[in-house]
Amino acid sequence: MSRGGVSTNTNFSDLLKKTEHYDKDERYMAISDLCEALKRNAAQAASVVEAPPAVAAPGGNAPTPSADVVPQIDSQTERRICSAVLSLLDDSSNDVQTVAVKTLSVLLITVQEQQVIEIADRLCTLVLDQSKSDLRDVYAIGLKTLVETVPSSMGNVVCHRLINRLIDGIHANSGTKKSPPGKFPSGGSGNGITSADDKSSEEIVLACLNVLTDLLTRFGSSSNSITSQHEQLLNVTLSQLASPRPVVRKRAGTTIGVLATVISDILLHRLVERILDQIDQAEGLGRSGKKRARNAHKIVDPKKGLTMTLSSSDLRSADTRSLIRTMCTVSGTVGHRLNQGHIDRIVPIFLRFCDPEDAVTGDDEDNDSDEVMGDAEDAAGISEEAAAAMQIELRESCFAGFESFWKVRRSAIRTLTSVVEATKHDPSKLWIADYSWRKNSDKKTTVAGALVNRFKEREENCRVDIIECFTRLLSYTVSAASSGVLVLASSSSMDDDALLTAGTVVVDLSSNVSSAIVKACERQLSAKKGGDRSKSSAIALLSTLSLAPGGVGGSDQINSVFKELKSILNVDDDAKHKHVSANSKSLKLEALCLVRIMLSRCNPHQHDATHIKNALLPIMLPEICKCVNEDWYKVIAEALRVLMEVPHLMVMGSASKSEMDKVANSLYVAIEPRLAFSDLDQEIKECALSASASLLSVLHASLSTEQKNRIFDLLLERLKSETTRIAAIKTLSIIGAAAQLNEDLDLSPIMNATLSQLALLLRQQSLGMKQTSLQCLDTLVLCLGSEDDVDMDNGLFDSVLKDLGDIIADTDLHVCYLSLSASNSILKARPSTGALVECHILPAALTLSKSPLLQDPALSSLLVLLEELITSKAITFDKLRDLLVEQMDTNGGGKVSKQVISNLALCIARIAAVATPAKQKSFIKSTINSIKSDDDNAQSTQLNLLVSGDFGRKIDLSSMPGIAESIQQIYNQSFDSSNEDIKHAAALALGRASVGAVDVFLPGILSDLEESSGKKQYLLLSSLRECIHCFREKEGGGLSSSISMILPHLEKNCESDEEGVRSMVAECLGSLACLEPKTILPVLVQLVTKETPKKAIVRWTAGNAVKFAIGSHISPTEIAPFMPTFLGLLKEDDIAVKNIALLMVYSAVHNTPQLVIPHMKELILPRMVELAQLNMQRKIDLGPFKHIVDDALPLRKAALTVFATCLEKCPASLDIPAFMPVIAKALADVEDIQLQTHQIVLTMCSRCPIPIVAAADSFVEPLEKTVNKKKGQKTGTELERVYEWIKSGLRVMLAISRVDGAMTNSRFAEFFNKINNSSAHQFFLNAVDDER
Repeated sequence: MSRGGVSTNTNFSDLLKKTEHYDKDERYMAISDLCEALKRNAAQAASVVEAPPAVAAPGGNAPTPSADVVPQIDSQTERRICSAVLSLLDDSSNDVQTVAVKTLSVLLITVQEQQVIEIADRLCTLVLDQSKSDLRDVYAIGLKTLVETVPSSMGNVVCHRLINRLIDGIHANSGTKKSPPGKFPSGGSGNGITSADDKSSEEIVLACLNVLTDLLTRFGSSSNSITSQHEQLLNVTLSQLASPRPVVRKRAGTTIGVLATVISDILLHRLVERILDQIDQAEGLGRSGKKRARNAHKIVDPKKGLTMTLSSSDLRSADTRSLIRTMCTVSGTVGHRLNQGHIDRIVPIFLRFCDPEDAVTGDDEDNDSDEVMGDAEDAAGISEEAAAAMQIELRESCFAGFESFWKVRRSAIRTLTSVVEATKHDPSKLWIADYSWRKNSDKKTTVAGALVNRFKEREENCRVDIIECFTRLLSYTVSAASSGVLVLASSSSMDDDALLTAGTVVVDLSSNVSSAIVKACERQLSAKKGGDRSKSSAIALLSTLSLAPGGVGGSDQINSVFKELKSILNVDDDAKHKHVSANSKSLKLEALCLVRIMLSRCNPHQHDATHIKNALLPIMLPEICKCVNEDWYKVIAEALRVLMEVPHLMVMGSASKSEMDKVANSLYVAIEPRLAFSDLDQEIKECALSASASLLSVLHASLSTEQKNRIFDLLLERLKSETTRIAAIKTLSIIGAAAQLNEDLDLSPIMNATLSQLALLLRQQSLGMKQTSLQCLDTLVLCLGSEDDVDMDNGLFDSVLKDLGDIIADTDLHVCYLSLSASNSILKARPSTGALVECHILPAALTLSKSPLLQDPALSSLLVLLEELITSKAITFDKLRDLLVEQMDTNGGGKVSKQVISNLALCIARIAAVATPAKQKSFIKSTINSIKSDDDNAQSTQLNLLVSGDFGRKIDLSSMPGIAESIQQIYNQSFDSSNEDIKHAAALALGRASVGAVDVFLPGILSDLEESSGKKQYLLLSSLRECIHCFREKEGGGLSSSISMILPHLEKNCESDEEGVRSMVAECLGSLACLEPKTILPVLVQLVTKETPKKAIVRWTAGNAVKFAIGSHISPTEIAPFMPTFLGLLKEDDIAVKNIALLMVYSAVHNTPQLVIPHMKELILPRMVELAQLNMQRKIDLGPFKHIVDDALPLRKAALTVFATCLEKCPASLDIPAFMPVIAKALADVEDIQLQTHQIVLTMCSRCPIPIVAAADSFVEPLEKTVNKKKGQKTGTELERVYEWIKSGLRVMLAISRVDGAMTNSRFAEFFNKINNSSAHQFFLNAVDDER
């Protein structure tokens, strides 16, 4: 048997005996074999758990183990193994101890729970034993291993056995022994260690804190044993911050940082308040504070009569540093949970510990040290030699102590960074609120101002953190300005009156902040002894400042910044400067990024293009061109990106012809070699292509013919290369777009070769390649001049059009759209290709025209192509019309869908609109005759009706004698048809025909509307709606003069008893409101406030009209003044009116949130909370049984829908905590409401976690009922619905459990553990996990 093979408990006994052998090698081999055996046993146990039941032996016994399978270990052997492993932790051999700890981690997942508890108790006892100092580290590692590897199911039991003992261990060992009078601690370390017992106590406290940290990390939020001790844990760890031992204070701060993530909000706030109270009472660590620190530890030796300093700093200062460091840790981990009150307290306190005076006076004040030494010499009367020796000792001691003060400042800065993170959604207060930054002083400053002043910090670690903190603040401010939370403006562009009227917080950077930032960054960039980290941070800050209004400033600031950046780019990068090169590469890259950002932000609100150009050409451009020849590929690529911005800058900066010629030549010299080399990094190749595109498209007039032809040749090479093909196609697209606008940019030298290559690429299977090639082809063919200007290959267009026709299909409508667009461009640029288009493109286009999937851009491109075929005379109108009509008969005799009929009607009407007048007249007459004669063919009648309407939309039918009257008569007769599709087609056709001849058709519609009722009334309103809708799409409108005729009929029908009629009226009013808001909106206000016997249905119609108007994107400035009146519908008694009002609010929040945000808290939220809880159940007697109907169910659904949309569009306008009881109640509502609420909670877990944590307790009961839903006798789809219901509840439970602080709620944690460990829910939990 091999040494690692163990087959029986007897073999375990043999190994256990060897663990007691006197030879350490035998013990080592025995414990190693034991570890391997336990691993195999654990693997076998896992396989048995995962094996299906069919594997079990008859009778239900466990499977019979084979010779290679490790048998189960009995409880007595387990206990012996545990004792042996624990005893080997005391072994004299370090190797044996190491393997014993490793074995312990395996043992914990193998043995029973009772043995795990015994191991935990034993290890904890050994750690707390004062006499086990030599091996305490081993025991502590073992205990940490236990905490890290113990199964989760045993976590609560282990925590229960350990937590109180660890707390007691800290209490028992945290006291320090006092020295007798006249005796002083030896060693001069200042850490309070006076004996071996004190050292042992310190080790115990450190071990306990270490284990507590691991316990809190793994089980802090899930174990009831720990959650019940959170307050005691908080007290004991806080007490260790006052320990005289620095290492204990530091370790306690780490433990508090972990504890803060799992404790409740109440305890967290108590923790923060306690730390801030103690910090606020500190004396400070500035110049005077340092003197007090030294004086506090001057003592007199009674034997020598000397004044001596025993420690580097006093305990009070040490405590302050620990408190600041702890506050930094807490704010860094749970800063998002701090409220505004805590932030207001944190800021002034920590600004005091970032006192700018520290940077001026320094941390090692030699003068103060000399003063202290002089006082000591005078007092004691010692000799000069002794005084000199004492002075040296004192200087060393003081320097060692004051060296740590920069760490205090760094912790304070990082705490302020956490404050910036906590206020990132609205950082305005950090710019405008004044805080007292010196204790007992009236001098105040803002956080932003204090950070800028603190840039003078001499310690680089602190300086970098300060700059990064301010950069983060500025970045969040720019983001908040883009979202409308505040206004970030320059002095020159601010409209003070408008901003003050709006009550918006305004942050003006250019008045004082920008100049200070630029000067401070210049000092960092120009410092000879400055570190690269400081320079990198300064560049990052300038990059962020460039994104703000005003940018880095005016001409002077731009010149000075460019000069500093030039010194960075000008560092030689050769073999003689290896060290400099290694440190400068990243700085060069960052400097180039800054230049690119500044160049790309040339606009009236940021950088003046003329200032940038005047500074760039003499200072930066030569250096940037040199950077293209660097060795590091990232620097080369970034330099090329900068050069890509230069041509556009020359145009915006109104450069002279000589300047453009000079710049173009410089760019060509820099770009051409990189474009020509093939053995380069892919990023460099792509950037070189982009730079060449910019150069050719903008500065082509400044390049010689030879230079342009050279770039063209290189572009063709890149087009033929597989690695650069897509980038080359995009480059050619950019150049082609520029050539369409500039006739002097001639692409004829490469046109034949390029189009041929693009035609080949159309056959590629890559979808991206195909789409990019089609876009480029569409752009380039429009650059062709007249047919005599360019000598094109005769067979080229034949090949291209054939390839285009092959890919026109409804399987990919986007590719179809691009192909049709490219075909149309070829036909437009070369009308002589009409026969080729008819041969290769038209068959595919006709097939596409009868596809029910055809819509949007693909349909539009098809219509344009068919129109161009008629315009270019590639095919006759009659032939193309007949081909389109035939598509109705190529469906195998089956019924054609309405979408196909509508598309064919659009195609036929489009080509008829561009035919000759004679053809148009004969066409409309034949269409009318077809409608009259096709009584038996309903689909043909529909097609002809829609064709007549679409044709009348483009051509004035009243201009053709007798046509308008005849077609209107046909429409009216069609309203009486027995076929509903014909009625609907006639209504649409009448509305569309009215657009071309509104004076003829609209009066007829209105007169018939006055006399009709029922179905015909609905059809006429449909015609009116279609007419208004078409006028909205028509540029210039043209319906204003007819509104006075339309309104009375719409107002009259607002009181119709038919809901369909009222809905149609609402759509008409909504569309009219978009066309003429000044006329229609007052009418809607009158309808909302009008008192009539049928006021409920009138107000419903008006609210519906407002909803349609908002959804149709009515001008927000026009409707905003009327919104309070419209929102008053939420207070109506009628349920239908309330529902339509909620839908109106939903439409506003979804499309134009600014309409309702000002009224959210006063008019919307109170009603929404009320309606989300409204219950109006009633019983309906159906004879054999009774049915319960809840009339308020639609209201609850609508209210929750509005809330969910507000979470996405305008979360800041919501009072989320006030809505949480509604969410809790909705979780217990009917199934549809529950599922809707589940989605809301899932969204809130990621976007608004704090209210979820606060309300987690109230979610337990409804979620528990949901996840324990009984399936009863349900089968099939009903059973699947129940399962989906359960899984939805489990998703919510799991999402809440992942929110920070949720598991601190004992009730929710208990519910989560119960469900998570329930075998009945494992199937659903696994299914939910598989979805992630």
